[in-house]
Amino acid sequence: MPVSNPGINLILGPTILGVIINMFLFGIVFMQAVTYYTSSRYQKDSWAIKGLVSWVLLLDTFHSCAVIWVVWEYCINHFGDLVFLGTTPWPFPTTPIFSACASVPIQIFLAWRVKLLSNSWPVFGVLLALSVGSGIMAFITGIRAVQALNVFLPVQDFATLIPVVDSWCDGLSVVCDLSLTLLLFLYLRRSRTGFASPTPVITRLTLQSIETASFSACLVLDLITFTSLPNTNFHFAFALVAGRMYNNTLLTTLNGRDKIREDLDGINTTTSVSLHL
Repeated sequence: MPVSNPGINLILGPTILGVIINMFLFGIVFMQAVTYYTSSRYQKDSWAIKGLVSWVLLLDTFHSCAVIWVVWEYCINHFGDLVFLGTTPWPFPTTPIFSACASVPIQIFLAWRVKLLSNSWPVFGVLLALSVGSGIMAFITGIRAVQALNVFLPVQDFATLIPVVDSWCDGLSVVCDLSLTLLLFLYLRRSRTGFASPTPVITRLTLQSIETASFSACLVLDLITFTSLPNTNFHFAFALVAGRMYNNTLLTTLNGRDKIREDLDGINTTTSVSLHL
């Protein structure tokens, strides 16, 4: 007889949904990485950019394999085990750590682009502080989540982490992402004045800057579901997606540079504007 328990839908259902969405996005990230490694720009990039791409791809691969293992544990090794269903294996509580390991370097990368566009060290310093601060809070969240016997934390005990998760998601990370989006948008819109006529180059770069707001959307939804539904796994679906969104935007930005360069070559500008691509 199948186990009849309304908690299964609220715990196992969001978990499987989150893993499915995560694997779909991981496939996109992987293809973007293949495109980057086989492009002509790969050989021209600095070791820092190459290392960043390799780092986020390694993180994505390891964490995606880990969350698949969680589904295997829930659905195969412990099928019908309500006691195990009420606990959370380590890949989920450590999701903030994995997300921070990917998001902080990418946020710093975007903050550096803002610095190049604005030529302002104070602005870069503020963005850097927000990014590092959010990373520290993410590590605190993950460490506190796994401080339990046998590396398992009952689902209902996640409610004790609400204050620190609120600080990570709402207080720092969202502010950092929204600041990056707003500053990139403003400085790129200002760069339009350097062209004789409106160009698809600045429009494309502006749209890329707006994409960073998708990080904040995932984090806000994670925050809402975690705070309002602490006894479920709904927040995992958004937490898993956030890390993949960061990595996909980074790779999309890097892979789109050749097209932007081609557009720039065909544009006559009245003023030399450095886009720092």
